[in-house]
Amino acid sequence: MLKVVTVLAATFCVAAVGYGQTKQKLAPVPTKSKLNVIKEGAGIEGIKVGKSTADDVVKRFGKVYRWEINKKYSYQMTYDRIGLSFYFCQADKKEEIFLIEIKSPYKGKTSKGIVLGQSTKEETEKAYGKPKDGFEYPGINFYYNKYGKRNLITEIDIVETSGLRQCQDKK
Repeated sequence: MLKVVTVLAATFCVAAVGYGQTKQKLAPVPTKSKLNVIKEGAGIEGIKVGKSTADDVVKRFGKVYRWEINKKYSYQMTYDRIGLSFYFCQADKKEEIFLIEIKSPYKGKTSKGIVLGQSTKEETEKAYGKPKDGFEYPGINFYYNKYGKRNLITEIDIVETSGLRQCQDKK
């Protein structure tokens, strides 16, 4: 009889501890953060060079950005928090984006697998070939900095496939 009472008492205690508690959500299992695709000569996240406008950028990324005037050439909308800048010519009444500048903390990779802040200059040349002028390819330009012995890609610019627009060319 004592054995049965002990088992019942233990069962009651376990049930009492669980009674009235709310179900807690477990923290999600960490996964690799998703990388946005950077499309050469096209764009990112629905913004397309040569087609999208400054209004499209504001609709997509919001009204909180830093405004810069680049002499008498272009205007620049910089979203420091996400690592993106969008450029359009001052003379362009449509305010068409002609360059998208991508830096950290943006999480992205090109269609050929070059990851901003992780891939090297050498990996980029292997994926895209030897550059003809600077570190530029049709629709995309790369910039890198030396960290230790590695030349890491620190900036990626998306431009039109015809090259960097000269602001007087299209109004």
